[in-house]
Parts: sequence; C-alpha cells; structure tokens
Amino acid sequence: MKIIVSHDVDHLYPSEHIFRDLIFPKLWVRSSIEMVSGKIDFKTWYNRLISMFERRMNRIPEIIEFDKMHGVPSSFFFGMDNLLGMSYKKGTAIPWINYIKDKGFDVGVHGVNIDNMTNMQQEYFSFEEITGMKNFGIRTHYVRYNESTFNKMANIGYLFDSSEFNKAKIELKSPYKIDEMWEFPLHIMDGYVMKNDLEEAKKNTIIALDEASTKGLEYFTFLFHDYLYNQRTYPKDKAYYEWFISYCKEKKYPFVSYRDAINELNRYGR
Repeated sequence: MKIIVSHDVDHLYPSEHIFRDLIFPKLWVRSSIEMVSGKIDFKTWYNRLISMFERRMNRIPEIIEFDKMHGVPSSFFFGMDNLLGMSYKKGTAIPWINYIKDKGFDVGVHGVNIDNMTNMQQEYFSFEEITGMKNFGIRTHYVRYNESTFNKMANIGYLFDSSEFNKAKIELKSPYKIDEMWEFPLHIMDGYVMKNDLEEAKKNTIIALDEASTKGLEYFTFLFHDYLYNQRTYPKDKAYYEWFISYCKEKKYPFVSYRDAINELNRYGR
C-alpha cells in the first residue's frame, strides 16, 4: 500500500481576512472555549489570539522542507475563487504556486464551486492560465460536492479529483474512474481525526491504515492543511503530521504522488 499526501492551501496571509470574513473572530472564540475546557494550554491560546499579526499564515516553506527531507512527494491545492473563508486572490497565489513547482512538488485547484458549471470552468481556466499547466487535479474546499459535481469535473477536463470523503467515519475506498478522470477518495483529513487529542488521533489513524492494508487498498490518501504546521499555534497538529509521516516510514509504506499513482493505474489497465 502506498501513501498519497496532500495539502490544501486555505490561507496565505492574515491581511486577506481583515474586514473580509470572520476567520479570526471565530478562531478566538473557538480557541477560548478549547482553553477553558483544557484542550489547549494558555500559551497556544495566546499565540492564536495574536496570530493575526504574523507575517504569513501559510507554512508552505516549512512543510515543503519537512516533506522533502522525508521523501514525501506531496501535492498542494490552491483556490481560484473566494468562498467559505478562503479569501486570498488568485494573483496572490501565483508566487507560491511557482515556489512549490520550483521545489519539485505538484499543484492543483482547491475548488469552491461544486454545482455551477460556468463557475467551475472558470476555476479550471484561471489555474490553467496562471500556471501554464494543461492537466491537473482538484480538491474542493471543505470537501463539498453533490451528485453532479464529479461528472462536471470530468467534463471540464480535470486529471483527477480527491474530494470524496465521508465526514461521519473513515471510509476506505479505492480509486475509480469517472470518464477520463480518476477519483481518489480521501481517507483521512486532519480536522476530522485530530481533535486536540493526539493519542486518540494516532490510534484511529493506525486502525485505518491497518484496515486499508488488510483490505488490499493500493493507495491511502491523507490530507493535512499546511497552515496547521505551526509549532506556535497548532503544536498538536504539527506533531500529528510529523508522527504520521514517521509512522508510515517505520511501517515501510512508500509515498507516491497522485500523478505517479495515475501512471501506475493506467499502466496496469485499472
């Protein structure tokens, strides 16, 4: 079984949220509740309160350095439209997209439109225009989709999607094709497994990996948001990600990119 790791880029800079959305007020309220209930300590709570003054929210350089050091060919998904707290402009993303490509990592679309075909096509065309890429994948923001989303993605021309996700429980499914597009169901997403309980997250992740291996899955898909790779504001999340990568290496699970997985699937006529 091979591990596919990806990162959704939800935020770039604190300034994109000032006067535009409620990302920081919601963070302050949620973190205060977590601190009072003992889920995070005072230091973490304080650092989250002042995080709006940080130079940047993203941790792209840090997580790329970690992934490169550990041989993880991760993929990064960038928004081409604004909705649900993803507020950066696509022009602001261009230097970061180029940075990631220069480092040898793959990039794709972090879609916000799941029903309107015109808007979905615009996201595709915007990404194609600013990257010069002709085939690439997508994951939707908050893994949102409906009964027509995947067929529309396939018709638009996406190489792959990795948005199918069961938010109620970990569901283990293999990749499958929708016309010419590969769908890679998502198995673990940080926010749904890591709920300020590091040991519980580890236990549930090990169970999922063991079940997937026993079931004979060829690929196991894992999502971790890059902004969480921050020792000051999300120390438990950062520790969880580092543990996951180390655990997979310890168990001899090789890492693979979406593109290489597709090449393998196509090569063997799956």
